[in-house]
Amino acid sequence: LATGAYSNLNGIIGNSWYVPGLGKEIYCVADPDVQLVGAASGIGMSPHNLTASTFGDELRLASGLKSRVVAISWKDRAAIMMGGHMPNAVYWADPTTAHFITSTYYTNALPGWVTQFNAQDPAKQYCGEPWRALPETPGVGGKVLHPAATAPGKPCPSQKFSANLPSTPFANQLELNFAAAAIENDHLGRGPSTDLLAISLSANDYIGHGYGPYSPEVSDATLRTDRYLADFFKKVDQLVGLSNVWITLSADHGVAPTPAYIQEHHLGPGRLDPETVKATVEAALVKAFGPGNWLANLGEFYIDLNHQALESHNISISQAQDVAARAAMSVPTIRAAFTRRQFLSGRLPHSPLARKAANSYNPNRSGDVFLLPQPFAVASNSMTGTNHGTPWNYDAQVPLVFWGQAFKPGAYTIPAQPIDLASTLAAALGVTQPSDAQGQPLSIILK
Repeated sequence: LATGAYSNLNGIIGNSWYVPGLGKEIYCVADPDVQLVGAASGIGMSPHNLTASTFGDELRLASGLKSRVVAISWKDRAAIMMGGHMPNAVYWADPTTAHFITSTYYTNALPGWVTQFNAQDPAKQYCGEPWRALPETPGVGGKVLHPAATAPGKPCPSQKFSANLPSTPFANQLELNFAAAAIENDHLGRGPSTDLLAISLSANDYIGHGYGPYSPEVSDATLRTDRYLADFFKKVDQLVGLSNVWITLSADHGVAPTPAYIQEHHLGPGRLDPETVKATVEAALVKAFGPGNWLANLGEFYIDLNHQALESHNISISQAQDVAARAAMSVPTIRAAFTRRQFLSGRLPHSPLARKAANSYNPNRSGDVFLLPQPFAVASNSMTGTNHGTPWNYDAQVPLVFWGQAFKPGAYTIPAQPIDLASTLAAALGVTQPSDAQGQPLSIILK
């Protein structure tokens, strides 16, 4: 959303990816050269793996660094990627305390207002409270969806409570309260240049993963998020004046129905078992090349081969990729498997599915074989939890909303993509497009 680019250019191919030289996966924002600020312990975080500029970066450059850019999320990676390389501040929640923290990439100490916000333990207001559906929530109005996460008489907020909080809609309310405090204390919208506040509401993601899109939990969380946003926009109006504000709303993905829901309604296979894929690929490699440790890693979408072992036996990497791809495609829940050689040589099929795969494949970070599951085949550890990341529309179709004086009112049925968001804002403000932006400015909506 911030770069206007697909992961083939911005470098962020997933939450984590396998690095052959290290023999392990790395987290997308983990940075051993920085430390957390505001947390007792943990790995430092920064945008050092992001290889493209963001809309916020270009806004800062265009204004001679007078524009202020602040990014906030419950999740570290969401806040950091939205903030880009040169924001004024980026904050995310410490999962053990529900306090907002940052890293030394941005500052060596939390501002006084953040320290004061944390000192009030704002999550405490939700302690001992069950998640009760709103009266208007379809089918479950007023019912308790989940009991309180902390037992009576137990200390709260505890580490267990804080870890559970983002799986409830109340995390969104807390996060938006923090964002309003950021506007007030960082004086956003009152400087000489346009400022940017980027907010990612992580609770919707946690709840979607946990219960699926057709659950009463998602229904209630959606209604509550709408009301929390209404309250937040009222605060923005009081602090800045909505006539001085543009608002954009979108998402980085949707979510599949749960495997149980899929099977109940005969939509597809339901669950994809990664272990079945792994065993099938390993067996094919052993059959082709004899006993050996040919497979280095199998992630959610990528197969990484053991190049060192293959080369020491004079086995062609390309041949091994072909064997692994054919084996993976023999698994009924896999729709397509494309090899690294196909991506780099331009020999992909001429199909919408292959184009989407190419947009996702980054030569420096992606694996030897890129896997795409069948529709309604969900990589999940349970029948009730669910996942996302596929090219199918339940994952890929998201809202894209622009509001403010720069935009023409209306609902537009033209093709559009989330990568158009940054490009449209850049065009509306007359600033340079982010370095790798592939999106198209939606000129039809601009006044």
